[in-house]
Amino acid sequence: MDFWNYILFPTTIYDRIHYSFSRIFSWNGLIKMKVKKHKLTEEHKRKIGLANAIKMKEYWKNAKATERQIMRGYFNRNKKEKLGYVNSPETRKKLSVIMKEKLKNGEWHPSDISPYIKGHKKGMHGKKHSKETKKKMSKSNKGISNKTREANKEWRKNYVFPIKDTKIEKKIQRFLKELNMEFFTHQYMKINHGYQCDILIPSINLVIECDGDYWHKYPVGLEKDHIRTKELIEKGFKVLRLWEREIKVMNIDDFEKRLEIK
Repeated sequence: MDFWNYILFPTTIYDRIHYSFSRIFSWNGLIKMKVKKHKLTEEHKRKIGLANAIKMKEYWKNAKATERQIMRGYFNRNKKEKLGYVNSPETRKKLSVIMKEKLKNGEWHPSDISPYIKGHKKGMHGKKHSKETKKKMSKSNKGISNKTREANKEWRKNYVFPIKDTKIEKKIQRFLKELNMEFFTHQYMKINHGYQCDILIPSINLVIECDGDYWHKYPVGLEKDHIRTKELIEKGFKVLRLWEREIKVMNIDDFEKRLEIK
């Protein structure tokens, strides 16, 4: 009777949370709650640990250890260090003496255990790269080729991004609509450092850039922005760069004055 009272009428909040419906209404749950739990003995724990170690050693040997098992091993090691479950200085000294003796007698070598620490994937120790691999590595280290750069430029010409205009871009677009000025967004500018401008007004040959304070490094500005501005001016365009903080407080009269200056 006491058992059913304990389940049906939990006395504390902990009991209410701990004994969830899934446990109460399952036979396994009832049996687990009724049977008294026994702690594992140290000998039993040692046997389990030894069995797991042997099993994992076979996994490593046959290269069958999964990524999850590898990460689990890393997690458990870090957890032990954080919670203080590490060997005492005395135990470390004993282990050190034992391992040194084994190393001296040729029973053990550090290379034997390195695969179990680093993972089952074999490295390049004792191997050499082929000539083809060396060429590929050399080519990749030199950076992007001019051919790839040109291909990227061609691709970016027709690619419209970002998917959505920013708030500051939309505000400037709204001002232009109120002023009845025709404009285009994200037009590709054919210069050495080609890119898609924020806003282009063909009637007055003006490019407007709405620069975010963070992304364009207010107040200095990005080096590539300065280069592009210079190249656009050389091509005969006028460039108006507006900072995010300017646009946020700007009204249509302020914007019109900035256009007149240009």
